[in-house]
Amino acid sequence: MNCKNCGHQLEEGLGYCNNCGAKVISERITLKQLRNDFFNDVLGLDNLFLRTIRIFVVAPYQVILDYVAGTRKRYINPFAFLAIVAAISTFVFNTFSEEYISRIDLTQDESMYEDIFAMINPGRDKNSAEYQQEYIEYRDSSIEASRNMYTLLLRYFNISVFLFTPVYALLAFLVFGSKPFNYGEHLVANAYLVAFGLLIGTLFFLASVAIHPSIYMYSSIITIAYYLISYKKIAELSIKGILFKFLKFILLSIGFLIVIGFVAVILGFLGALIYNKLS
Repeated sequence: MNCKNCGHQLEEGLGYCNNCGAKVISERITLKQLRNDFFNDVLGLDNLFLRTIRIFVVAPYQVILDYVAGTRKRYINPFAFLAIVAAISTFVFNTFSEEYISRIDLTQDESMYEDIFAMINPGRDKNSAEYQQEYIEYRDSSIEASRNMYTLLLRYFNISVFLFTPVYALLAFLVFGSKPFNYGEHLVANAYLVAFGLLIGTLFFLASVAIHPSIYMYSSIITIAYYLISYKKIAELSIKGILFKFLKFILLSIGFLIVIGFVAVILGFLGALIYNKLS
């Protein structure tokens, strides 16, 4: 009998291949076996995905330090973890975005719309029918624009977070330096932390849909707390030290966004010039 995974010759009675370690399966597939495999491999406590989450909740830094140190079979691969959570969160946010937005009362800031409209229309009679009609149109269009913005953010925010993980790792490398981690190890740490942040955000998002929209914003506090706790332990910093590093991280992030925005404006301006010349 040969191993169906690697082709190695097997002795009779072996439960696992002594060459590749795969389980020797000789029986046919049955519904009972499929059910057991599903609960053991997907929902079981020994599942790497669930095991990683379980340990990460208690000691996020331990998962990162162990994986970087070479303990790989105990945890799910950080990039697989990130990809799975990003896919789950994107599906959830796309499914419930409309319901979440419908629970937000965008008309509660009536005075804000009135003040802005008065600011861009100085000297006009606020009691005139024409002014009131224009204000209503402005308010309604502003509310619709806000709804569209919320929809855009909810549907693509998680994807952007996923894609910008290498940038977060670079910022962490610039803030914390090469000790104790090089860039690749910072990338591993941030893949785990971003994935866990997305998972927390998804759970809070579902709670906000079911209970109240304001619940969702608390996920950011928990995500930041886990990030600080992890890097405090990894870099062996004091509370004062990690807060200083976090401030530096925020400032670098703002600088990066400013640069990206500046480059986007320049590219948009050049694109408009090229379009005008071609047309």
